[in-house]
Amino acid sequence: MTRFFLIVLAVLSTACGGRKAPTIDPLKMQLALKDTVYNRPVEPELGAERLQALLQEYPDLKSWEERKKCLRDGLLTAMELDHIRKRNQPLKPLYTGQNTCERFGYTVDNVAFECFPGLWITGNLYKPIGDHSSCPAVLFAHGHGRQEPLENSPRFAQTRQYLSASLATMGVVVFAYDLFAYGESVYHVGPRGHRTSLTQSIVTLSSLRAIDFLTSLKEVDPLRIGMTGESGGGTQTFLAAAIDERIAVSVPVVQVSSFFPGGCPCESGRPIHSQCGTLSNNAEIAALAAPRPQLIVSNGRDWTRTTHEVEYPYVKTIYGYYGKSALVENAHFAEEGHDYGYSKRSAALRFFASQWGLDLTLITNEDGMIDESGYTLLPAEKLAVFPDKKLPEGALQTMEDIYVALKSIK
Repeated sequence: MTRFFLIVLAVLSTACGGRKAPTIDPLKMQLALKDTVYNRPVEPELGAERLQALLQEYPDLKSWEERKKCLRDGLLTAMELDHIRKRNQPLKPLYTGQNTCERFGYTVDNVAFECFPGLWITGNLYKPIGDHSSCPAVLFAHGHGRQEPLENSPRFAQTRQYLSASLATMGVVVFAYDLFAYGESVYHVGPRGHRTSLTQSIVTLSSLRAIDFLTSLKEVDPLRIGMTGESGGGTQTFLAAAIDERIAVSVPVVQVSSFFPGGCPCESGRPIHSQCGTLSNNAEIAALAAPRPQLIVSNGRDWTRTTHEVEYPYVKTIYGYYGKSALVENAHFAEEGHDYGYSKRSAALRFFASQWGLDLTLITNEDGMIDESGYTLLPAEKLAVFPDKKLPEGALQTMEDIYVALKSIK
């Protein structure tokens, strides 16, 4: 037996107080902790050919629904999340500070809650000021960037704050959260912990638990939940929307591609594309949101450069099976690059507003343009949930412990 598994067994023995440790598949343990990317990029032409071949497999709604069920179940199986479809663990939310923007009428709470015992999700909750009820809510996932120092983490970026502030000004509750081993989540295992295959499972479960958190708030209308994010956050957006139908509106940004599966183990570190015979891809996973409203945002300088001509028409075909082709849209910015810049934020805001009947005049100038000029950017130290850089007692500190805790959820 290798030294690695002796360590794992020692951890299990300690956790169980000397009792017999639960059975764990060694191969699955290896896969969970390995820096692996299962699916690789291909040429755009091959991605397009694969989409057309997939449409031949399911030319109608009945055959698509069969494939859809297999894909959805396969996502959970590949990420070893199929045993926790019912999430009954208490969230134990911790509110550690609040910032108020009187001018635009919203607050920003610094909040954390438990994904499962010992694993904390950290983020900022933007809420309209006043006694509101039945507000729509948006879960906001970030992409990759600098993990340290804290002030440079993507959660605190201008992009995050401007979009969240604009939504909150229109009366939307927003939760902008750290991906695992980013921002304050690095206090669990350090920044290197993000580049493991287990991260895809943790981040996806974190997104589902964040929806649990939003729907637990008295201000939130559980039938009007949205999600958005760019790059790796775009991956999280279409993965979570594929699995959880509580996400009524989704806006994946600069990530829906038939030929690029995602370059980080947090996106393709588990075999999510190979569970149903014919190899899947991210465009097909994005189509699992059908017929719920979806805006796919793309640009001309990354792997979404063909989205307006290839991936979007494919997804629109799937929506057409339901007679709902008008519910999926594409905003393509041919001269732009891989970001969640002003034009992309504007497209997302207008889409959410159109779906929920929000008042765009609250965030536009007299020319009808989205106006972000009045927002005050808050520094990381004001948005930090744990300014002392210490997680609550009992927080998990190793990937091995996190994996064991994940598999122990009932």
